[in-house]
Amino acid sequence: MHSRLKIILGILGTGAVLVLALVLFLYYMITKSFPTESGMIRVEGIHAETKVYRDAFGVPHVLAGSEHDAYFAVGFLHAQDRLWQLELVRRAGQGKLAEVLGERALVIDKMFRTIGVWHQAQRLSGELDDTTRAALQAYADGVSTFIADNRGKYPVEFDLLKIDPEPWTVEHSVLVSRLMAWELNYSRWVDIVLGELVERFGVEKAAEIFPSWPDDAIVIVPDALRGKRTASMGLDLLKADQAYRNLLGSGGFQSGSNAWAISGSKSATGKPILANDPHLLFAVPARWYDLQVSAPGLDVAGASIVGTPFVVIGRNRSLAWGVTNAMMDDQDFYVEEVDSIQHPSRYRFNNTWRPVEQRIDTILVKDGRPVLMSTYRTHRGPIINRLEESARFSRNLLSMRWTGHEISHELRTFYLINRAANWQEFRGALRYFGGPAQNFVYADTNGTIGYSTAGKLPIRKAKTHTLPFPGWTDEFDWKGFVPFEQMPQRTNPPEGFVATANNKIVSDSYPHYISNLWEPPWRITRITELLRSKPQFSLEDMERMQFDLLSPHAREVVPILLRAFEGEHVEDADVRTALVYFRNWNFEMGEGDVSTTLFQSFFSTMIRNTFEDEMGKELLALYDTLSSMPLSVMTNLMHKGTSPWFDNAATPQVESMNDIIHLSLHQAIAALRQTLGGELKEWQWGRLHAVEFRHVFGANEFLRPVFNRGPYPIGGSHSTINNGNFSLGRPFLNNVGPSTRQIFDLSDVNNGRSVSPPGQSGQVFHRHYDDQLQLWREGNYRRWVMDPDLMGQSGYDLLLLLPRP
Repeated sequence: MHSRLKIILGILGTGAVLVLALVLFLYYMITKSFPTESGMIRVEGIHAETKVYRDAFGVPHVLAGSEHDAYFAVGFLHAQDRLWQLELVRRAGQGKLAEVLGERALVIDKMFRTIGVWHQAQRLSGELDDTTRAALQAYADGVSTFIADNRGKYPVEFDLLKIDPEPWTVEHSVLVSRLMAWELNYSRWVDIVLGELVERFGVEKAAEIFPSWPDDAIVIVPDALRGKRTASMGLDLLKADQAYRNLLGSGGFQSGSNAWAISGSKSATGKPILANDPHLLFAVPARWYDLQVSAPGLDVAGASIVGTPFVVIGRNRSLAWGVTNAMMDDQDFYVEEVDSIQHPSRYRFNNTWRPVEQRIDTILVKDGRPVLMSTYRTHRGPIINRLEESARFSRNLLSMRWTGHEISHELRTFYLINRAANWQEFRGALRYFGGPAQNFVYADTNGTIGYSTAGKLPIRKAKTHTLPFPGWTDEFDWKGFVPFEQMPQRTNPPEGFVATANNKIVSDSYPHYISNLWEPPWRITRITELLRSKPQFSLEDMERMQFDLLSPHAREVVPILLRAFEGEHVEDADVRTALVYFRNWNFEMGEGDVSTTLFQSFFSTMIRNTFEDEMGKELLALYDTLSSMPLSVMTNLMHKGTSPWFDNAATPQVESMNDIIHLSLHQAIAALRQTLGGELKEWQWGRLHAVEFRHVFGANEFLRPVFNRGPYPIGGSHSTINNGNFSLGRPFLNNVGPSTRQIFDLSDVNNGRSVSPPGQSGQVFHRHYDDQLQLWREGNYRRWVMDPDLMGQSGYDLLLLLPRP
């Protein structure tokens, strides 16, 4: 018995030791890459002592003696906190994801090799001015120094994939700016999807579900292309783009942002206040990296994009700025006539033959064979319908022209903005900006507020939607770009504020075509209502505005829904209760609200019942990728009251709008009963509507709870200032929304507000991986402090970066 007990105790002791060893090993593997945030680090490449203060949320404040050391430190810090993110974005742009992620990423690599963003980045790098290049080189040196000094201590993602990061280069930073341009470009989706609708249903019927339809729009389907189903040739590109967005956390194009500035006369501080919250795909790590960068001639704070050293949204000692997507149509497609479909070497243009540029690429695939791929280009840009083998026998080739393939210098723009002292210098910096076209909102300490559109705006033949054009003539080629001086701008308006929410920029009297697809007016309507609601506003008012949950869309649609039931006897008790909720609703879409659940379920069902019988699930899913287009089109049809789209093609009778409204509300409530159960009063919006921040590794169900954050209940919708976007394909998962909230008080550099979810660190289990999520969900903020004395008084961590002897 005694010996048995000894054996048992020995086994238990050995097991305990093994468990402890395993725990310690896992702890080491997870924490070995955690950054040093205080103390001293000696590094090769920095010229003099550089101070890095970090606040309670890990946000760094870089105080350097030279511009070189400041940008070197930014690169070093980005690598400390976001090395995996740097690796991911570099591989995506170069078309090298399949090397580490395998077959599922192959279509993404094919897309980016075809588009050629890496080749464009290399080309643009050769065009950089010396000053910007020096800043980018210092940044690249900072990243690369961290990589070299920390071999064997990289984040856990590198261990799981069994790879090491590559040194960073100037070209990689330019690549990041072009990838952002690709992500925020929407016009390829519009051209291809709307072209498919025209080809499927004809011009007259398709016109009803376009966002707008100018009088001359019929010319967009030239006689030479009628009946040829040319738009469908671009569907493989959209599917590849969806795969890329799924990797980031969403499918399709969903974008938007809010930005406004109020003048000193409307501000309780006596100086302007600027607020900005760009709406992007939610992801882990966070989309933005907050920081302050200070050196002689430079003192700027705000949100940077990992991979580049400059502040993109922020303020300096003189001014502040924010951005929203201009929704510009900056891309066109052309059907090319070639001498051979399988091996094209020439294409016809203006009755002559031109050579097709060909490039052969090899894509390495993890656990698979290398893939050889030929890409082709015309003078307009790449041939985009050769991503898949099946396309080799397509009867036509489709080329793409995109402003992202033009020479422009966005990084130069932000280098200059970070140092600008007034409106004139700010506008001068915008001249270098090409894409993605943005609305810039501005405010300065002298009291000026302003708005300016920046980006390359093509000059086209007509002011209309641009579906695929005949490529064998120059009739539909761009005729240059609108001069910067003619781009929309405004300063110091009499109403005392400027605001943008991806809404229409100018009236139809503007001489150039910008776009026909804007975000619906609901967010800008609410922003304008609030900014006109009282004479002055505090920073706390700005905070409440960014978290506002009232829906002008619901306020617009609910009366139509209620009229459809006037005089009707409703037998279903839950439907009767739902109508009572609608009659008494204040249109606030909080996570605890029941009316929101009923409305959103009804409206999503209404869209499917109106369109799916004729579009089919696949085309409706593509239509749903066009940001808020199905919502705005459905709303317009309901205002109109009659449309052939309301008739269900699968039934012998002809349905009216009221028939579809009745059917949709009944079906929505039946679905909610099945999904949520219990009593109707318990159907709070947050039980359906949830937000999740997704990591690339979150696609693995075992790793999802480790790397992802959420889902968490959340309020809002497409139409609220506090945006809570979701797609019909994944109701009601909120995958797009405020990726950061920034508020800048031009009266005090130490009184700014910021929150960038989920957190500053990209390293899972680090305390700053998700410590801003709760702030963000509750509408709270961290405080921006720019004066070094206050950093010391506030107990910030201090790290000294010193030259290595």
